[in-house]
Amino acid sequence: MKKVVWLGCAAYFLIGLATVVLGALLPEMLQDYGRNYSSGGQLVFTQFAGFFIGVVAAPRVSERLGYQRTILQGVLLLVIVHTALLFHPHWYLVMLLAALNGFGFGMTQTAIGTFLLESTNNGAVTMSRLEVSFGIGALLMPIVSSFLIARFSWSWSFAIVIVFAIINLALWSMKFVRHDHAGMVPHQSPAMHVEISSDKADKLRFSLPKLAFFICFVFLYVGIETSIVNFLPSIFVQHFNLNTSEATLSVTFFWIAMVIGRIFAGVIAEKFNYSRFLMGSTLGAIIFLICIALVKNTIAAFTLVLLIGLFLSGIFAIVIVLANRVFMGNTKQTTSIMIASGGVGGAVLPLLTGWSMDHFQATKTIWVIIVCALLMFLCLLHVSRNTGTSSTTLDEAKHSGVPSR
Repeated sequence: MKKVVWLGCAAYFLIGLATVVLGALLPEMLQDYGRNYSSGGQLVFTQFAGFFIGVVAAPRVSERLGYQRTILQGVLLLVIVHTALLFHPHWYLVMLLAALNGFGFGMTQTAIGTFLLESTNNGAVTMSRLEVSFGIGALLMPIVSSFLIARFSWSWSFAIVIVFAIINLALWSMKFVRHDHAGMVPHQSPAMHVEISSDKADKLRFSLPKLAFFICFVFLYVGIETSIVNFLPSIFVQHFNLNTSEATLSVTFFWIAMVIGRIFAGVIAEKFNYSRFLMGSTLGAIIFLICIALVKNTIAAFTLVLLIGLFLSGIFAIVIVLANRVFMGNTKQTTSIMIASGGVGGAVLPLLTGWSMDHFQATKTIWVIIVCALLMFLCLLHVSRNTGTSSTTLDEAKHSGVPSR
């Protein structure tokens, strides 16, 4: 089983590359194709729309084909998509390929995560390893893209994804990956096995007003993170007058902080209750977003990006665990709703960000993101005051098996 976990890490590294490559290349692509930032927002929207469909489709596809074949199909689709992108196709084909890219890594990510959660005793540790691998891939892609933009051509960044996708195809085709078709009975620890009674289902339905604030919070959070990842280089080009290769490094700094933060977020949250951790993280992100809108010094700006990444890094995982504590006994439904709302936010808010970049330029766009972060904080205030979770700690739910994003 350890070999399969390491295979999962290799696949999540690939998913990290595929997720951020379009965002890292966005300024160059828009310039070469003669498009505006609204078109960039549409590109991000189509990718996350494809991601959402891939996440939804993964359970049914894996039920019919098994996890291994589902993963192989998702990775093969990434090879095809990035090979097509390498040849600089027409813009409207790029939009279609972005959707297929999202579908490919969305289906692959969901299939791997579900497979490993069903097959291992310690789902939380496994998912943490996968998330760190994803972060490393997302961290390295902007670095490689920056080098290729400066020395060769931005389109060669897609070749990097192709190489690692082919490696994953070879690894996931190996015989020691056990076949998990209809005959496989997933292993579940007692803490992961939850029978959902009709009373608990009724409780979830009657708690929909409370759940709505969780949905809004995750919608805004994922939308903000996606907007930062995809538009930060463009913001740095406009706001700090950097060239594209230098501006692309801003995403690298962001992902460095995200990887480090995800390693330590659980330890910090264990010492504080969920609400305090989320309050502190959200407030810190808002403060440093405001600072980056006000400063003009490039070194200070890169430092602020690191701080923003650190404060944002642990929010998603902790808020999902918090939601599952509030709606205890409804883990599957609650987690699915939260991940879906995040996917919608990741598709919709970049449209707003792209439109703002065209009409208000970079400085005012940062303020648009700040307003979204303030709304996120208001949702969190409502959740904290009305769910009675002020004393909830990570230790109470560390065996819940809830995955992080």
